[in-house]
Parts: sequence; structure tokens; C-alpha cells
Amino acid sequence: MIRDSLHGYIKPRDDEWNIIDSPEMQRLRRIKQMGLSPLIYPSGTHTRFQHSLGVMHTAGRFAESLNLNEQRTKEVRIAGLMHDIGHGPFSHASEAVAEEKGLSHEELSCRKVGKLEDKFSVSADRVKKMIKGELEVGQVVAGDIDADRMDYLQRDAHTSGVEYGHIDSDTIIRLAKIDSRRLVFDYKAVQALESLLTARFHMIKSVYLHDTSRIAEKMLERALEDYVEKNSLEEMMQHDDYTAHNALLNSKGPAKKYYSRLKDRNLFKTALSWDVDNRSRSDLEKLEEAVDEKELEQEIAETAGVPEHRVVTNKPWTPEIKDIDIKVKRNSKVRKLSNYSPIPEALKRAEWRLVDMNIYTDKAHKEKVGIAAEQVLEEKL
Repeated sequence: MIRDSLHGYIKPRDDEWNIIDSPEMQRLRRIKQMGLSPLIYPSGTHTRFQHSLGVMHTAGRFAESLNLNEQRTKEVRIAGLMHDIGHGPFSHASEAVAEEKGLSHEELSCRKVGKLEDKFSVSADRVKKMIKGELEVGQVVAGDIDADRMDYLQRDAHTSGVEYGHIDSDTIIRLAKIDSRRLVFDYKAVQALESLLTARFHMIKSVYLHDTSRIAEKMLERALEDYVEKNSLEEMMQHDDYTAHNALLNSKGPAKKYYSRLKDRNLFKTALSWDVDNRSRSDLEKLEEAVDEKELEQEIAETAGVPEHRVVTNKPWTPEIKDIDIKVKRNSKVRKLSNYSPIPEALKRAEWRLVDMNIYTDKAHKEKVGIAAEQVLEEKL
């Protein structure tokens, strides 16, 4: 039995204990769930390990509500437990670097499922498919409303101390159904589903996209990119936060320069921010499509007359709220949540307000980098 700060008592089964006690799973104890967000929210230091246990538990609650048989329940719980087992160090910063090179943490997780398949009695292939959101019950682990999202929103809010992650998870789980091989929710769950969407929106805006956190994450991305160029992506993704910390400090060039500043919270400052108050959405979308961050950094640095590693850019970014497709069942008909609630469309209209283009540099070069960035970006538009 495990005592969890969010869910209370969690009771792993025999197969699950075999996985939990493996070095691959124990590695997640040494990877912070929120990456560098503890630089801003010091209490948000929980780990991927805690989150994985919570997803396993929540997936099991979904399985019970959906009346899945014992075999399917085992599969769903193990998929929930192992869904993040392939995550690299510092959470999303390494994930961003890996995805730029065509490697997702889901793929790495599936590789480790194969490596550990002798530790559990269900089909490893089905567990892999569930981690990828395939199969009708896989949506419980990796879908639009899933155990993963429900756990991390509540856990991140709880530990960081913000008030935005409150979700009526009991109602969402109780009113979940499988209909025509899809995960759907009874109409009575509409308000609870709205609470999850709005919680996600506010967590993105206030926590995940906090200005200081974005600067730190971008500096870390640049450090990891430089590290990968001199070593390998696979090696980087096998590190945990502790071993990556040592590897970056013992490296040379930009990787060490960026990380040495990060460890002491000596962060870059915003030299220029093109936000929605100053630019149209079409301008920002044009930048998002056309701008290569590395090329832009080089061009701004040359214009400002500063070393290239003194300039970091952050392209426009929006949460993928518009891609969420939640199905609601009412009077035997299954339709999108947006047919019953104004919230999805309202969030779609609001999401563009989170978009901005930021240029970062150190305090000494802030003014001239800001002027150079404005000049370079004006030319691109």
C-alpha cells in the first residue's frame, strides 16, 4: 500500500510492484514532474514517479467505472503506470529537444515496456497501443479526457499552491462510458468536463507558461541541444535530473554556460515581447510558421553585436485546446461537447491571447538586443 498526497491510499498489484521496483521505474523518482517550474513555485518538486502512480490509480478507477474485465483492467493500470517511463531529464525541456529530432517520450516508453514485459502478465503490445492512445480503452490513458491529464492538473496545482487545478474527477469518471469503441461521457458530466478544460487553460496560462518559467525552459533547451550535438539524443534521454545536472556542468561550450546560469537562477531577461496587444494574430501566425529560432537568434545577435549564445528566442505557442474532441452522450446520441457547452469555443477564442514572441538576453545586453530584435522581426513581416 502506498500513501499518496493526492489520492490517499494506492494499492499496487503484484505485476505492478514488479514494474515499480525496476530500475527503469525508480529512475522517475529523480525526474521532477514540473521541470524548472520550481524556480517560480518552490513547492512544486513532485516527481514523474508520483505522477505515474497517480495515473495508474486513476486509470484503475476508470476501468472500474467502465466495468472492464480483469484482463483489461490490468492492461489499463499498467499502461497508466508506464506511460511516462521513457521521459527524459527535466521533463518537457528534454521532450521538446527529442521531438525536434523525431523521437517522442511515448516511443521511448514503449521501448521500455518491451524491455520489462517479463515483469507483467498482460500483452505488452496492447500496453504499448494504450500508451499511444490506441484501442478503445486506451483513451483512458492517452485521450482528450484521460487519467494522465486528470492527475497532473490536480497534482501540479496541489503542490505548487495555485487554485486553478480543481476538477470534479469523481463525476467525470463515474459518467464515463464506452460507446462504439469510443470513450464518451454522459450528458450529466458536462459541467465537470467544463471544469477540467478551464482548469487546464488557467494552469497553462498561470503556471506552465509563466514568463520566468519560459525563460528558464528555453535556456535549458539550448543547453540540452548543445549537449546532444556533442553526445547523442539517446544518451541524453537516459539521464535523470541528477545525472543530467552533472553531465551539463562537466560539458563545455553553450551547454555549460546556459546550465551554470540556470543552477543559480541567474536567468536571462526579456529584451522584446511581441504580444497580442501590439501585433495582430496573423502577424504572430506568420512568425510561428516562418521563423527558425536558431537562425533568428544568430541574426539578432549579429545585428546587436553580441555573441550568439547571449540571445535566446521563444516562438509563438498556443495550447492545443482547439484539437480536443470530447464526446458526450445524450438520449442515445453522441455529439461533441461543444454542442452542449460554450466553454470549448470560448477557450478556442481565448487561446490566442497566450501567444507571444519573446527574445531573451542577459541584463547587460537587454537594450541593444531589444532594438536589434525589433529591427529583424519588422523586416521578416
